[in-house]
Amino acid sequence: MDKKAPEGVAEKLARLRLSFRSKTEGELDQLAEIAFQLTRDDRARPDITESILSAYSTLHRLAGSAGTFGYTALGDQARLLEQNLKPLAEQLTADTDKHCDHREEETQQLLEVIAEAQHLRKLLDGTAESAERLPQRQPRARKNEVQSAPDIQVILCGLPEKTAIFLEHALSNYGFLISRMDIGSVSLKQKPGMTAVVTSEDSLSLVSRVLDPLESESSAGRPPLLCMGRQDDFKSRYALADAGADAFFPEPIDAPQLAERIERLVNDQNELVSGRILILDDDEYLATRYCTVLENAGFRVRAINDPETVLAELSEFRPDIMLLDVRMGAYSGTTVAKLIRFDPEWLSLPIVYLSSERDKHVQLEALAKGADEFITKPVSDDYLVRTAQIRCYRARQLNELLIKDSLTGLLKHSVIKQEVVNEHARCQRMSHVSAVVMLDLDHFKSVNDQYGHRAGDAVIKALANLLRHRLRSTDLIGRYGGEEFAVILPECTTDEAQNVLTQICNAFADLSFATPEGNFSVTLSAGIAGLDAFASGSDALDAADQALYERKTSGRNGVTVFHQV
Repeated sequence: MDKKAPEGVAEKLARLRLSFRSKTEGELDQLAEIAFQLTRDDRARPDITESILSAYSTLHRLAGSAGTFGYTALGDQARLLEQNLKPLAEQLTADTDKHCDHREEETQQLLEVIAEAQHLRKLLDGTAESAERLPQRQPRARKNEVQSAPDIQVILCGLPEKTAIFLEHALSNYGFLISRMDIGSVSLKQKPGMTAVVTSEDSLSLVSRVLDPLESESSAGRPPLLCMGRQDDFKSRYALADAGADAFFPEPIDAPQLAERIERLVNDQNELVSGRILILDDDEYLATRYCTVLENAGFRVRAINDPETVLAELSEFRPDIMLLDVRMGAYSGTTVAKLIRFDPEWLSLPIVYLSSERDKHVQLEALAKGADEFITKPVSDDYLVRTAQIRCYRARQLNELLIKDSLTGLLKHSVIKQEVVNEHARCQRMSHVSAVVMLDLDHFKSVNDQYGHRAGDAVIKALANLLRHRLRSTDLIGRYGGEEFAVILPECTTDEAQNVLTQICNAFADLSFATPEGNFSVTLSAGIAGLDAFASGSDALDAADQALYERKTSGRNGVTVFHQV
């Protein structure tokens, strides 16, 4: 039997719009039925308070969602009618005595609003004003797909021959793909999004003019342009910045710092912002649309309609940001936000309100009760995605401050230890083979003593950069303490790990660090243990540390695998 092809995003959104239209038609029919019932005798009349609140809720929903589904005129008209009914609805909600003496006046006011609302049907029957236009989909890895860290291409052009030879050798040790090109032949066709260009101050203007036309040809824009120079003063730097340089390195060139800057500039330019988003909105059609649009942009999204489940969903899904409707039937989104903030764990969770409320004073009051941003419905797909990207990026930055070492950008001691425990549990659960590695810089104390702590920090950062380049994106790297590092290699045998770490040790020993006192090199020692071979993650980590000790005592500068006796 043929399997049904997966439904495309555009088709899914079109189906959602049809469902939205069908539901809206039913709600407008209900308004007409309320108007009919209110014209009958008193005993057959529906409760006026319930009728007013029901009509107000329907108009409020349409004001917030119709535009999102392409019915902009319908949403605008519903908003006007909602505002006409709002004072009466709020008064009835606040009154403890619903049976006051103004029923006929209220009935007449409701009938007038419903009469105007019948014109909404004509707007609904018209063609939606805007066609579907989705933000560009971000590429994502397939489930269980292992991705290697992307190679960065470094183009050397307009450099003195001696400098070019030095950089070609030094930067290749970090795993960069090095190309030497003449200024007129610079091309970005091979890897336009993962490219950096290194040139000299004398050639900067020419190279910059060559790159400018290429910017329009590449979706990633112009690659970062790094400049080497002799003069290091304000006026020289200002001139280089004005000519298009993104970074400047005075001679003699510090290769580890140059490699770090190349990696940072390229990764910042190509950062694909994604994350986990929890949506709480009682309008299931709108929530489903938000999910579809955000998932198409590369986010993991979960939508819920019942506020009573929010705490359990937060604990289980652990979102990076939350999108929260302000009005959800009997529940207030602002109160839900306050409730979420009761738990210290969620004090830093970015909460973005979604509401058709346009009164700035009301929005400020809502923000004061626990949220970070207020988006007025209807919200376009592009604006929704961009807001999610900005908020997730900021959330990730804050999270990195908590879990990553400030000098190297690697995981902190406590975090990498916990990741060892997590990977060990995964090995047990999935019957996988993984490896854990302990690394240590050889004779590092003498580096600090002879060349100073600044040079020592440069060595540590160079090793961190090298590890990031030579290992897979699925591997986890942490600074265990001082000059000691820990690495987790999922689904990797100890033999495979030994081969990879031997290459890293050789490449690191090849690096040269420049100081006023002269150039120097540092070697590296590593110990490896199989995570799956031990009863616990901490036992495997201890075994890798023991293998590292054996390497240190047997001559350093190499790799030792732990073997149980």
